[in-house]
Amino acid sequence: MFKKVKTRLFNRYLFSIFCVVAIAVILVTLLIFTIYANLQISSARTYSVHQLEQVCQMTDMLYSQMRSVNNQILQNSNTNRCLSSNTFNRLIEADAGIKLREIQTAQSYTRYVSLYNSASNRFVSSSTADFLTDDDIAYYYRRLPDNPGADTCLLRMIGANYATQQLKTRYVYSFVFRVQLRKGGSPDLIIVDVDEDYFNDSISNLRTSNGFQQVLLLNRYGEVFSTNIAEGDSETFTHAKSDNTIVSVADFPELTDNSGSFSYTCADHTEALVTYAKASSSGFTIFNIVPYSNIYSGLPQLAIITLLAGILVLCVGMFISFRTSAKLSAPIEVLYSNYVKKPSNDHAGDELDQLSKAFSDMYMKADKLEQGLISSYSDSKKRNIQRLMHGEYGQIPNYIEVYQSYGIDLTAPYYTIVIISAASKELRFGPDDPNYFIYSYALENLATEVLGQFGSVVPYRNSHNFLVMLLPLQKNAYPEKLVPELERVCEVMQREFAMNTTVCIGTIVETAVNINLCYEATNIALEYSAIRNQGKIFFAFEASQNINLNAYHNKLHMKLAEHIRANDLDACSQEFDLAISYMSNVSFNTAVTYFNHVMMSLLDDFSTTFTDDDTTYPLLMDKLNEIDRQQLPNVYMLRKRCMEFITILAHHQSINRKYGNELAAETAKEYIDKNYANPDLSLKMLAGMAGLSTAYFGKIFATQTGYSFSDYLSNTRMKKAEQLLLETKLPINQISEAIGIVNTNYFYSVFKKKYGMTPLAYRRTRSGEAEDAKPEANDKENT
Repeated sequence: MFKKVKTRLFNRYLFSIFCVVAIAVILVTLLIFTIYANLQISSARTYSVHQLEQVCQMTDMLYSQMRSVNNQILQNSNTNRCLSSNTFNRLIEADAGIKLREIQTAQSYTRYVSLYNSASNRFVSSSTADFLTDDDIAYYYRRLPDNPGADTCLLRMIGANYATQQLKTRYVYSFVFRVQLRKGGSPDLIIVDVDEDYFNDSISNLRTSNGFQQVLLLNRYGEVFSTNIAEGDSETFTHAKSDNTIVSVADFPELTDNSGSFSYTCADHTEALVTYAKASSSGFTIFNIVPYSNIYSGLPQLAIITLLAGILVLCVGMFISFRTSAKLSAPIEVLYSNYVKKPSNDHAGDELDQLSKAFSDMYMKADKLEQGLISSYSDSKKRNIQRLMHGEYGQIPNYIEVYQSYGIDLTAPYYTIVIISAASKELRFGPDDPNYFIYSYALENLATEVLGQFGSVVPYRNSHNFLVMLLPLQKNAYPEKLVPELERVCEVMQREFAMNTTVCIGTIVETAVNINLCYEATNIALEYSAIRNQGKIFFAFEASQNINLNAYHNKLHMKLAEHIRANDLDACSQEFDLAISYMSNVSFNTAVTYFNHVMMSLLDDFSTTFTDDDTTYPLLMDKLNEIDRQQLPNVYMLRKRCMEFITILAHHQSINRKYGNELAAETAKEYIDKNYANPDLSLKMLAGMAGLSTAYFGKIFATQTGYSFSDYLSNTRMKKAEQLLLETKLPINQISEAIGIVNTNYFYSVFKKKYGMTPLAYRRTRSGEAEDAKPEANDKENT
């Protein structure tokens, strides 16, 4: 398949390139194994700790119920009398046994409830009553500390003859409580036996893989009272003797947290992962010991797959090595055969030049290959940073590691964006200057050096050729020297390159999720105010200080409605960008919720223009449902969805305006403009004048004007009221009557809803006639 080249140079090339490919395959294989092993350990640790915490919660619940049983026995007269008695009395014991059976049957998992009177040496349970031997008495007392109210838990076997513990066939967990009802003498005992199935079911979820596994239960005194093991393919744990264990609790490190994990070398020299959790009420500590060999059980399959992939890659690498070696060695082989192997009298005069040219060609190919790799890395880096700014970084696998390789930390608590624009005095905007590349390179290096002292920054050029710098912060405050250092950048660019440098500092946002919103708001703020702030350093939020933000947000849907009625989609787009720039201090979730509300308000404004069989309304509702945080990853998609909604609504409005009854609506408009002062003016009156029904005429009027009748009449009256407020000194009540509103309080309400302030405040603000304040206020009080 390939041309056979038998030269030493070719073999060296081939060997070198093949070694590089083989080393790369080995390194990738080791990396895959390391990542897989770490993921397996992390997953096993997290799952085990979570399950242990759930088991501890169940033991706390059980301990609380056992405490409740203990209190019931102490408070009941029959059982209390049995414990307090100094002599043996069968009648008292019979009454106590009946109560103990009642308590036992109330708990489905309780096997026996018993009490022991040390004065009479009588043991009374829910099933039997008898004397205890010295060994039986010592069995309980030596497991309890010598202090009042002590309790403990132990694992033991019970049988048919409960009192003497003969014919033991089943394990139970016994909660033993020390009580003292008589003055002096030995303390008495209350014993509650819980079926082993309760704990077996609790710890069964800890079994996740085949092989040896051990679970230890320790009481509040640090004593192991239950050892549970599982081996081979067994899915359940069984009880084991305390000496049948591969671990020693005494060798465990000190436990400082309520839950956690550590590595441990077992008695058989195997390495194991030990996870633990502590129960707060019962005092239990539960350990789960899993050998690492169990966790790595999937490695053989991964090794086979990796080996096959490695062989495939080596084959491809062999192919590439052969082709590359042949291309690199061919020019030198030709010159070698023409120059070295020829007799000296056959040498051409320019053979040395040919040899030099051959080496130049070879180095040129190698240089192009290097430039191609650098360019590919640079393009990939630029695309990924662009995704970060546009909120699309989540689409990149292992994006945190990818951005860390670029020097970008996505785990910082706070971020801000600094965007820099530089232009020469002759060419204020755009990279048209022949030396613009030098200026840009100098600005990029200078800004990186200056901002680098505040954190790790990476420069990025956006589509407007602005220099974008992402600055991670450790606290919710700008660095103290940020502005002075940026001023130094502006001074250097002005002094050395005669460049006017404009810097816009974005609002500080929390976590990497809101980087996109900060970038969009800062970019728009710089773009819209670059002329006003040219050569200055300003903050993004300063661009919005010349207007009332709350008033602007409240009236955004009204502005958009006006542009839709005028079929001006460009104006709608500008309003959207302006709104985004004013929302730089909010999260992306809040921005999505706000624009969803704005689009819903727009739909309400034009709701009267839709008929029952109109197909546009369901389409708009579908678009409205798409404006949701779960479906929108960034500001770009939010803007796209909102503009699609506005475009459909504007198209619907233009169709209705074209085919509506223009004459009837126009006549009604003229009549309203002339007779707005008539307080009896109504839609019914105008419909009667047009000879149409009230409902149909209302739809025609809304279709042609874009307003409902009440909105149009209200706007007309408010415009006239605004004129009278500014051009006359009439009292408020007279102005209200002059525009057809008899109720002055209602006039105040409508005027404030439209203009955001009362008529009196509006007159003060617009005309500055403060002397009218007191008379007008009195007029309002009189009305």
